[in-house]
Amino acid sequence: MDIIKDFMSTPVLSVNADATAEDAAKEMGEKKVSCLLVKENEEPIGIITTTDLVKRVMAKGLDPKTTKLESILSKPLITINHYLTRSDASEMMLRKKIKHIAVTEGTNVLGILTPKDMIA
Repeated sequence: MDIIKDFMSTPVLSVNADATAEDAAKEMGEKKVSCLLVKENEEPIGIITTTDLVKRVMAKGLDPKTTKLESILSKPLITINHYLTRSDASEMMLRKKIKHIAVTEGTNVLGILTPKDMIA
């Protein structure tokens, strides 16, 4: 069976909500990822994606050096249980119009699932 846990990207890379857009962009570039989990007090509160950076910072002419992630991140964090299937994840992504979803076991985020992961 095609369970999500077998396709998700790990480890989950994260950044603090008070980091800047520039900090996130640099981290994504260095780690070669398209998103980071955003945490506040060690709790996941959302996700920042390359699309967020383009549409919410660059396209609006905001300064990436001073724009805090807490003002541009995608929230709430949308999650899916690790034991569900790729088709469940695909359906949820289409319904919610998202490209990144946090994979959880209970309240723990185990990984991130993207369309690229699902075709691997």
